[in-house]
Amino acid sequence: MSSRQMSGEVCNSPKKHRFLRFLTAAALLVIAVFIVYTIVSDMIQIQKDTETYNNLVAQTNEIKEENAQITGYLENDNNLKEYIENIAREKLDYANPDERIIYIVPSAE
Repeated sequence: MSSRQMSGEVCNSPKKHRFLRFLTAAALLVIAVFIVYTIVSDMIQIQKDTETYNNLVAQTNEIKEENAQITGYLENDNNLKEYIENIAREKLDYANPDERIIYIVPSAE
């Protein structure tokens, strides 16, 4: 190698210096865009996961309440009969023989 190349005088030409600046700026711009994209996509995913978590917490609380209600019904036989009757009425649409079930349908207006 010549003494000129070893001392770094070759890289001091204006065109090469401008090109190196351009490459550095372009690389920094690409890195900045990647970081911003990653942060935004992570924030969106966190928001979705938070909504899912809140839904699951609400479902868990509903199930805990239902379990507490079932436990209360199962404590004695009278409550068990009441529980069975409530299940038959609410979930299976059953009624006693002397009862009528009336459904109110809203008008189509």
